Amino acid sequence: MNQGFSQSGPRWYYNVDKENIAIGGYDVVAYYTENQAIKGNELHGSLWQGNNYLFSSASHKATFEIDPEKYLPAHGGWCTFFMGIDQEATQFPPTRMASDPTNFKIIDGKLYLFRKTPSQNFLEMFNSGDQKAILKRATKFWKSRVSLSKKAEGRPKGLNPMARMENLKWETFMGKWEAQVQWWNDTTGTSKSIFKGEWEFRYGYNGYCIQDDFMSVPDLPFAGTQNGPAIRGYDVQNHEWHMTYIPVNQPRANTWLMTANFIAPGYLVGQLESQDPLGNAILQRVIFKKIDQNTFEWQADWSWDEGKTWREKTGFATVTRTE
Repeated sequence: MNQGFSQSGPRWYYNVDKENIAIGGYDVVAYYTENQAIKGNELHGSLWQGNNYLFSSASHKATFEIDPEKYLPAHGGWCTFFMGIDQEATQFPPTRMASDPTNFKIIDGKLYLFRKTPSQNFLEMFNSGDQKAILKRATKFWKSRVSLSKKAEGRPKGLNPMARMENLKWETFMGKWEAQVQWWNDTTGTSKSIFKGEWEFRYGYNGYCIQDDFMSVPDLPFAGTQNGPAIRGYDVQNHEWHMTYIPVNQPRANTWLMTANFIAPGYLVGQLESQDPLGNAILQRVIFKKIDQNTFEWQADWSWDEGKTWREKTGFATVTRTE
């Protein structure tokens, strides 16, 4: 169930709390003028790009407002070490990890924050590592977060602010759609089913993934359904999407698992093992394409020779937004 996230504004993905207060309310100017982490005061707050920055004095607030970007911490205020972590060496993917605002370092006039726990100090790990390499990776990863943020105006409704930002690649799909579907009933396309469906996409699992539901129209003349939800989650280790269909009132064999990737904006290709209408084993290729704000196309192709050749459009849908 969605818990009512409140992070908002164009920089909702920065290190801010539910009141949009940045980096725990610490004074970003004091790091430079006092060389220490000092808590700010709500009496000296400044709103910049939707986020609230608190200062320990009116003069620090005034200094910040002359040139805000000069004083903002790098990488949105998240832990620089985890932004620039070496995934190949550690098997841990780069991520927006909470930092400890008292654990900081200024390098070439830029403020960097680091995580600290009772057992580990990631500033110390940064200092003992290849700092240039970490900063290079961190900057590259942060730029990818900024780029993904542009796929929506502010934080989309239902998206958890700490969800992987790759979810935003589905933003154009969010909402309700009507699908006109054709589906092969045989292996040649001689017999086809033609039907309509209602398709809804939203952020599911408390805003951490994509969930969509397809319902055939009209409803079946008997109790139950032949539809079910699909859960689509991003695999941060292998940089691909894993998708699962959960059949409702259907045999367990109707469950499918698919791996997919966006090969271009709004163009996703996936593949799964399936069966044709005669029960023969096939590979099914699924394509979402030609997506814009009001329409997209969905396509299924079948292969009986492990993907060497394909019968295209064994399933095909033109989809139009209704809400």
